[in-house]
Amino acid sequence: MKEITRHQNLIKRKGTFIVDCSHAIFSEEELDTLKKYGHWFMALTSGELNPISELQGEFIKVAKREKNPTSPFEWAWFKYLGRKRIEEEHGDRLKIQYTPKEDSFYSREMAKQQKRMIFSVVSKNHKE
Repeated sequence: MKEITRHQNLIKRKGTFIVDCSHAIFSEEELDTLKKYGHWFMALTSGELNPISELQGEFIKVAKREKNPTSPFEWAWFKYLGRKRIEEEHGDRLKIQYTPKEDSFYSREMAKQQKRMIFSVVSKNHKE
């Protein structure tokens, strides 16, 4: 089978790529690119598929961090690999886990009531 046919068949066979990391750093276009071509990018990066063009060779260099990304495809995959690496390294520490503590003098509800009262006084005085 020709290499180009292997490339085309992989994309058709695998379907939509699951972006299994936080989507916060990606634009909608980058997410669409990853979902459409992610399996292909993974196969090129892992060596499952051989590059058949110079651009694909450059893409692999970016994935191996031998070159800075320049194309939208390179940027999307570069960011994905970087995000995966960070999440594997830091795990749950990336998630913000904020739990407000009750103040010993004011409860949260008392503080909310005071803020509402102050806002209403300021608003009333501002109108006058």
